[in-house]
Amino acid sequence: MSHRPLDMIKREQRAADRAPHLRTRKYGPVTDTIDSLDSIGGVYHHGGPYDATLASRNRNKRYAPVEAVKESNMEALKATPREYIQDSLEKHVPLQGTGLIPAGGTDMSGNVMNYEEGADLMREPNSQGGAYKRWDGIQYHPDDLKGKGEPSYTYERDLKEKKRMRKASLGNSPAEYEMRSGVNAQSRKDNGAMVRQRSVSNAADGRPGPSELPKGQSNSADVHRHNFGDSLKRRFGSIRRKNHAAA
Repeated sequence: MSHRPLDMIKREQRAADRAPHLRTRKYGPVTDTIDSLDSIGGVYHHGGPYDATLASRNRNKRYAPVEAVKESNMEALKATPREYIQDSLEKHVPLQGTGLIPAGGTDMSGNVMNYEEGADLMREPNSQGGAYKRWDGIQYHPDDLKGKGEPSYTYERDLKEKKRMRKASLGNSPAEYEMRSGVNAQSRKDNGAMVRQRSVSNAADGRPGPSELPKGQSNSADVHRHNFGDSLKRRFGSIRRKNHAAA
């Protein structure tokens, strides 16, 4: 074994990139979707998180990336119902349902889930590897799961509570309206006449709506329709008079 393990890992990676299954005789290196989107320069493979699972990168167990997470993957499979594992293998979907059934419970097939639950890193301060986002010299609130620290967590919590209380106090004020159909629809008013209701935005501040005009004044659309109807009547009347005169 070389006394420079980093150089050995680099040689293994270069050998994996030159693996036969990554290229074809006719077209050269095989490109995936991300590689085909890169139009700058020649053909280049953009490494991704799934490259660590390629067979060419796991030939040497001593430096195989998959071997580094073998035990944790096995524990995750123990905590996953068999049906979810089958879906992941047959339907090629991400593995789901890990830890869905507590240890000692039974899955959909009646099998007992026999696995060991790990520590809750976000709630157990003495967990292996240290608590989640906890640093020495900083005070944390017991409900602070994201590691914001004090006084940031308490300050943000109080702001959210004040905002919630302010919204609750405005619940019965005229500034809030329930969504319902027919707010701007026409309603019968004043001896059966069709009158448009005021819009909600105008009703909130007391301003008159677009259809609330002073008495004696009409809407511009009504005036336009009235003038258009009169012009049609005059035109048809003149045609009628010409026909009678010609007869």
